[in-house]
Amino acid sequence: MKKNKLIQKTFSLQKDQTDCGVGCLQSLVRYYGGDITLESLREKSGTFKTGTTLLGLYQSANEIGFDAEGCEADIQALIEHGEPVILHVILENKYEHYVICYFYNDFKFVIGDPAKGIEYWTKEELEKVWVSKSCLTLAPNQSFKKIQHTNKEKKQWFRNLIKEDQESVYTIIFLGVIFTLLGMSMSVFLQKLIDDILPKRKLGILFLSIGFLGFLLLARVMIQGLREIYIIKQSKTFNERINEKFYSSLLRLPKMFFDTRKTGDFVARLNDTQRIQNVIKLLITNTIVDVLGALIAISFLFYYSWKLALLCLIISPIIFYIIFRFNNRVIASQKNVMQSYSFNESNYIDSIQGIDVIKGFSKQNIFSKKNEYAFGNFQSKIAELGKLNLKITLYSGGLLVIFLISILSFSSYNVLSNEIKIGELMAILGISSSLLSSITNLALAFIPIQEAKVAFDRMFEYSSLEKEPITGIDILSLDSIHINAIDFRFKGRSKLFNHMTFSLKKGKVTCLIGESGSGKTTLSEILQKNYIPENGEIKINEDVNLNEVSFQSWRKCIGIVPQNIQIFNGSILDNIILDEQVNELQLKNIVALGFDKFINALPHGLMTLVGEEGINLSGGQKQLLGWMRILYHDPQFLILDEPTSSLDKMNRDFIYDLIKKLKPYKIVLIISHYLENLTEISDEILRLEDMKLSKFTN
Repeated sequence: MKKNKLIQKTFSLQKDQTDCGVGCLQSLVRYYGGDITLESLREKSGTFKTGTTLLGLYQSANEIGFDAEGCEADIQALIEHGEPVILHVILENKYEHYVICYFYNDFKFVIGDPAKGIEYWTKEELEKVWVSKSCLTLAPNQSFKKIQHTNKEKKQWFRNLIKEDQESVYTIIFLGVIFTLLGMSMSVFLQKLIDDILPKRKLGILFLSIGFLGFLLLARVMIQGLREIYIIKQSKTFNERINEKFYSSLLRLPKMFFDTRKTGDFVARLNDTQRIQNVIKLLITNTIVDVLGALIAISFLFYYSWKLALLCLIISPIIFYIIFRFNNRVIASQKNVMQSYSFNESNYIDSIQGIDVIKGFSKQNIFSKKNEYAFGNFQSKIAELGKLNLKITLYSGGLLVIFLISILSFSSYNVLSNEIKIGELMAILGISSSLLSSITNLALAFIPIQEAKVAFDRMFEYSSLEKEPITGIDILSLDSIHINAIDFRFKGRSKLFNHMTFSLKKGKVTCLIGESGSGKTTLSEILQKNYIPENGEIKINEDVNLNEVSFQSWRKCIGIVPQNIQIFNGSILDNIILDEQVNELQLKNIVALGFDKFINALPHGLMTLVGEEGINLSGGQKQLLGWMRILYHDPQFLILDEPTSSLDKMNRDFIYDLIKKLKPYKIVLIISHYLENLTEISDEILRLEDMKLSKFTN
């Protein structure tokens, strides 16, 4: 029974059929006491629109702390195994699917189907769909992270974010408490005024009390202003700090991480920083003050009537319990809003970046419909969350009205029975209104807090990923690169390279040709240390393994001229140097190589503004700018991916001559679909085909 409850608690349904595999894996992570997002599992398993493979699940399971093993089995082996197993099944004789077989009990298998939930299958029912007999066994090992460990890391990350704000936070809270106490001074004054000062006609005390009250109210205004100054200062410094930490952390993630995500998702997560700050502001300005204000109000009520204070203590937890029942629904709804926002943001960016294609094929209507769907889905999720918030507000509002009426009725009865005075009734009503406001705020505060928690988890997911290491061997000179029997595959896919071996040397131009999709660009990513081979090794200068070389040192040695040159908004000069200071001599030497014609043709030379994404430049001008950028940074190893694809014949000849001039001092690898004039400048031509390299001969 206990095991069944654990299964029900940790199993998650998946609306998207392509997520059935990673949904099974996520459920097992939770089953064993861990926690991981579906998005992280998609990336680790190579899940795409067509779903994932058992190989992809195997690779991601090993990566997140399981000892996983893919195997073939039969029904009896499943019964004897007795532990959760992911099964590859075929539904309706045509649909590939994944389910979890937890265990066998009472002549039935307990099955977790991501599309349907927990089901109970007989041997015959399982035999009918489990035709492949393929399965994946998993057992957590020492590297498996329990949720307690993950939560500890989250808390530590958050503490590091706010530790510089401690002084401001404590000051804001202290000023808030003083502000609340001074706010109750009016209720106390009214009680004294009605019950003591006016009946006894104490004129001198009246004026003195009014003056003192005025002083307290003015002090309250001043404290509020001072408090707002601290809040503004804290908000500014925190926003700057969390943005810098998250953004700098993002830039230090491996290149492959960015290759599997859309720009809109990064933008959405950067915007999540504001959600976190809004809740921090809520906590230090309202929530903590509301808690203290409620305690202070109840203390005053105990002073006036212990029965009334006891009534408040009984009713308040009931209100919280009723509203807290919405907690899980709010979290799920807020996650849906954020995910749909990321999708909508990505759709905007993709559409604008591809406007040439959209207009060129007159597909405005199609993309308008896509936008209508993406934005409509986003708005639907917002509406669902809004309706849920409204429902919570109505529940809490109705309960608090009952609460206030109860206090009014009870205190009025006490006045009629001469247990309290009329002035005390007025004070009680004033204090109760303050208590009512605090309870309302506290009852509804969990909604933005949960929203921030979701945003925080999304940010932490990226910030906690393993960064590129900053240590390693420094390479001062580069003479040779030996690629020895490397294998490579993308997660969940078949091999792209199988025991690939070749060498690159200084003073030698090597040309790599192959069909689209053969792996030429992937090979260049491996040589850049962006992708890591499964097997084999890459030796630098015959004695240093590339894995041992520091990223910073290697990237100083290597330079890439890609097919599509990334242009940043700014001037030509900014895009060449990518730095704050320019090396005038180095720049002059680069221009003297023959780029003066390109520079002189620009309206303002090196200071010409390129516009967003280089909109003011032609394709050929972008490629020449890319060449100047690489040569300015003077790398020892050049990777040239279709280096003349956007150039006219005159500029292609110029680049070929330039390569000949650079050849004695560089290792040069040219990647191309076709040879064109490359035979004239290449010392060796390699063909990449069917996962292997071969020497090309005419």
